[in-house]
Amino acid sequence: MKNICNITILVIALLYVTTIFFKVDILPLLFVSSLFLFVCGFPQQGKEFKKITLFFLSLGAAILTYYQLPFLSWMQSLVSMTNVIAIIVVMQLFTLPIEIGRYNSTIEYWLKKSFAKESSLFLFVMLVTHIFASFLLFGTVPVMVSLFSKALKNNISNYKRFLAVAIVRGYSMAMCWAPGAVIMLIVLQVTEVSWFELFVPGFLLSIIGLATAYGFEHITRLNKTILTKETKGETELHTAALAYRQSAHIIFVVLGLLILISFFEMISFGSGTGRILLAGLLVAGFWLWYYRKHPRIGKVLRTYWDSGIIKASDLAVFFVAIGLFSGAVGKSGILVQLQPTFQQAVNQLGMLSVLAVPLIFIFLAMIGIHPFILAVILGKILMALSLPLPPVSIALLLLTASCISFIASPFAGMVLNTAKFLNVRPMNLSVKWNLAYSVLFLAEGILFACFWNRI
Repeated sequence: MKNICNITILVIALLYVTTIFFKVDILPLLFVSSLFLFVCGFPQQGKEFKKITLFFLSLGAAILTYYQLPFLSWMQSLVSMTNVIAIIVVMQLFTLPIEIGRYNSTIEYWLKKSFAKESSLFLFVMLVTHIFASFLLFGTVPVMVSLFSKALKNNISNYKRFLAVAIVRGYSMAMCWAPGAVIMLIVLQVTEVSWFELFVPGFLLSIIGLATAYGFEHITRLNKTILTKETKGETELHTAALAYRQSAHIIFVVLGLLILISFFEMISFGSGTGRILLAGLLVAGFWLWYYRKHPRIGKVLRTYWDSGIIKASDLAVFFVAIGLFSGAVGKSGILVQLQPTFQQAVNQLGMLSVLAVPLIFIFLAMIGIHPFILAVILGKILMALSLPLPPVSIALLLLTASCISFIASPFAGMVLNTAKFLNVRPMNLSVKWNLAYSVLFLAEGILFACFWNRI
């Protein structure tokens, strides 16, 4: 059953790769693959994932049935988030050369050489995640976990919390300015603002979020000296020559990904998902080819097949269910029907709606409604109001609410993905570890959006 599940996940990824080169309708095959994945993968899910998967699957099916939507809507809804599954699978390929070359040893070398305090190390991990997330997007998590996990385990007492928080905050702040981020594209479309108009304030907003995350952790928790546990073979593994050489590899990989994705975008080759998939396959494939004669390559490949792909199966099955729910909400028009009610309430609030709309956005995201849907509906409401705010400020409000949704919602894809790879509870990561920070960043984001036009 595990092998069948692995093959189905790979088929989904290959279907998306096929659309890069051929204009074919993959919906029927994608629908059948998603059904097969659900049937094979659901019994292998953990207890917590089973509960939320069944909840969203039942809710989505109930909405589609109640509104008597056609079978095509069922198909489109069920596969609406399978592109995320494809990205996760391809980006996990980067963990193979990282594991074969033991790049975690190089990371640990630099950690011990360059950082004395936990807070400065936290900032470093968050910034690296932020840079990777600007082009890898949802594929950032497996790469970051593979790069940092072992090194941090030897140097940080509660390394899982440390790494999980750094990843979700670093990733979410990149969504404020990354040109390929889906939420950025939606906000630009709704507010009719160009990316060049939004880049500077969006980038500044991300800097505020990162600085706040660093300061918050430094003051409240991460002000200790980094632990230095000795590891077996440390003398051989952590030589300066090896560290510099492998650091150059990582820089070339990052630049290669960035250049390829930018090149594909410049020539309008493929979709956003397709560009990331193809660039990821090319760079990871070349990096793996570099280690083709390494004695450990066979063992690492077997481990990837046995546990690497299957690690994503919990998430893959959940994304099928949450896709059905999100698609059902979007196609049924529930939020569109509620839009006049929201509009009337917001009109009565006037300028207070600047606070109310982001709060409504975050609340709805925390009960499972996808931020992409919320950005469209609530963005239209904000744009229809006679607020003394320019479109850029409204875009900043939407981005602030979206970022917090990615961090603080236990149903957010980034939270679930990070929680799965680090084996922590999504509720701990989203609420327990990030709620206080999210409240602080919400206040900063609203103030920044309101005062941007006066700067």
